[in-house]
Amino acid sequence: LEAEIREMIGIHASINNEMLLIEQSRRSLLLAKSELENQVIKLRGTVATAERDLLRLQATVTSYRKVADLLSTNASTFRYLSPVSFATSNSQSLSFNECNMYTCFNWTACPLHLSSHLRVCFHHESAVLDPRWHHALLTSPHFSTSCDRACLRVIFSPEACTGTPCLYIGMATHELSPTVIRASFTQGAIRPGYDLVLAPLVNATAAQPSLIARRRNKWLLGASLGTSDVTEENGTFVGSILVGATDDDSVNLVLKRSIEGCWPVEEDHNHVLWRPCYASIEILKNSTFCLLVDSLLDSRVNKSEVGLGEQLIACLSNGAIPVFASSGGESQLFPFWEVLEQQWRRSVVFIPRPRLSHLLPLLHAFDEKILVEMQRQGQEIWRKHLSTVDAQMATMFLAISRRLGLPQPPAPLTKSIPAFTSGRFHPDRVYLPRPEVLAQVDVDGLLGPLGPQWDSPPMPQVVPIPSFPNADVFWTHLHTPWGLPPLPVEFQFLNTVNKYRPINHTWGTAGKEFAADLGGMFPYEQFTIMVLTYDREAVLSVMLEGLMNLAYLHSVVVIWNNPKSPSKDLIWPKLHVPIYVIRGGKNSLNNRFLPFDVLKTEALLMLDDDVTLRHDEIVLAFRIWRENRDRIVGFPARGHFWSSSSQNWYYNSAHSCEYSMILTGAAFIHRYYLHAYSIEMPAQIRQIVDIELNCEDIAMNFLVSHITRKPPLKVTTHWSFICANCTSTLYGRVGHTAVRSSCINRFERIYGYNPLIYTQYRADSVLFKTRLPLGMQKCFNYV
Repeated sequence: LEAEIREMIGIHASINNEMLLIEQSRRSLLLAKSELENQVIKLRGTVATAERDLLRLQATVTSYRKVADLLSTNASTFRYLSPVSFATSNSQSLSFNECNMYTCFNWTACPLHLSSHLRVCFHHESAVLDPRWHHALLTSPHFSTSCDRACLRVIFSPEACTGTPCLYIGMATHELSPTVIRASFTQGAIRPGYDLVLAPLVNATAAQPSLIARRRNKWLLGASLGTSDVTEENGTFVGSILVGATDDDSVNLVLKRSIEGCWPVEEDHNHVLWRPCYASIEILKNSTFCLLVDSLLDSRVNKSEVGLGEQLIACLSNGAIPVFASSGGESQLFPFWEVLEQQWRRSVVFIPRPRLSHLLPLLHAFDEKILVEMQRQGQEIWRKHLSTVDAQMATMFLAISRRLGLPQPPAPLTKSIPAFTSGRFHPDRVYLPRPEVLAQVDVDGLLGPLGPQWDSPPMPQVVPIPSFPNADVFWTHLHTPWGLPPLPVEFQFLNTVNKYRPINHTWGTAGKEFAADLGGMFPYEQFTIMVLTYDREAVLSVMLEGLMNLAYLHSVVVIWNNPKSPSKDLIWPKLHVPIYVIRGGKNSLNNRFLPFDVLKTEALLMLDDDVTLRHDEIVLAFRIWRENRDRIVGFPARGHFWSSSSQNWYYNSAHSCEYSMILTGAAFIHRYYLHAYSIEMPAQIRQIVDIELNCEDIAMNFLVSHITRKPPLKVTTHWSFICANCTSTLYGRVGHTAVRSSCINRFERIYGYNPLIYTQYRADSVLFKTRLPLGMQKCFNYV
């Protein structure tokens, strides 16, 4: 028995040893299995990355091929204009009234093949009666120092004019040749389409427009006018207006046959028939409408005896809507009628004189929306075209340019200065972006090709381009957000070599064909990223690393706002597109919106140096912007809300179901808005931005909404970007929100109203959160 027990113990020990060996083997197999599974996962990731890179490479090769085909097709399509001879008439034998642009103007002085835009000159030995006009001429982009290269010579006093056609600016006079184009502030014989009516510079120094929405008008219709003409009887005229008036009709019309207490008082203006009196300022500030009077006599048809300039200036500068009892001759009465006719008709109530008895009921019928828009249009005319000598000079040259079929001067660009001491735009020391950084932003599959670089083609300059009312009319722009409607969609498919990249919908796999081409109704294009930075080099480098392999990216422009040059020890990430590092000059947030000459695309993605976005988010926003080119399209949304207690606006960054602003620290805008911000926007706003070191994004939102009357557009769920590695931020300063609230109220005062518009939706991709059949792929996996 003992032997059996010992044998069993031995067997037990042997089995235990075998079990230990088996357990060790099992654990080794499990470990090997785990390692193999990890290798499989890594290999699958590698295969997925390789497949994505292959698709990206195929899309890039296809893109290069299409660009090459397009360039070879369009290489020799442009034709230069040849000199053309003109048949000239003997204008010296024509009378004053027979002269017009076709009978008296010397067209040979303005050959189209040599004239990129209207050029004017001035003989310095000529007399200058008003230095303001002389200074405006010398600073005009139309001015040329040589009359040999000019289409027009400007004179300010009567003098002989031979060779180059002449433009006279001054008081009405009979001492000029009939061939001279006359631009006069005072009333005289006007030849519509040849001579120009200027606005008087009386009271042209009004600081800011009155606030449209906050006006509390005492009177519906007001005027305070005087005349020295004893033949002007006002009984019938005023009586026609007051026919059927009730106690509710608040009218304050003072028309007297005396010019005592009226302006202007200069002798040169004595022949102006009706002029505003000093009481008119107080009356018009408290009136919704102001009455314009050319003459009280229906029989007075000679418009050279009357004038509306002073009355118009009084109305517009005080925020009242002009009302004109028309008997014809508007082109001889309203300044720059030929170029501002549409604007005048949107800002002035024109009523035929026989309808005067219906005037008050008609004015009562205007609803608030129409009133506000008419006031806004009137303020635009006043600010852009009439309020200063420079504005009137620019409008005058605009009118003549259109007569001659010439474009406006090219919009000015800001010369880019390299930030590096080497004088190069591109960094010398570079490194390859780290995979762990790219893994956080490049999370989707194929998003589009990686090249080649494709500049947005400029609009042709030798073809008459239709003018669009929202664009700054005083310049010729390479691009604007507005244009003609898209071509019919079949044009993308009938011609295989064109600027479009239509999506191939024959695959039936949704997202795959969507990712291969840009599609849409607009030609193929790319975007430029603009980054404003000061001294956060480490944060900037990480942000730039994340841009590697970003589809549709043209280039990156870093605006170096620090007066000191970048450190020589700083190593920059090497991207698949060039990086331009530009010196910003003084430390100003306005530098973010300078129209630098290195910008070659219409689409601009504005980024703060501490903002990190995934590639799919950026490409989605780019595609959405392409269909909303005149709007700000971006990520963090903010709002402005009304405080009933303080009767002011305040800035709100909390989550809300409606918004009115998109922060430009992460937003797409059109290149045109850089010009509008730097040139067109009131300079007071840029001064506030410099003083506060804040609010440049609010200013851009104000500007775009003012120009377009549209709200911005938010994409994806991003609300804020928190920089964990930043030691200091502008938004972290004490009083940051209070300053931004103050900016909103100050900007409202400058514009005369608050242009911001609320909106209550955001944009996502078409198939976002949509269940798809097997085998189909979404437009984007996560947005």
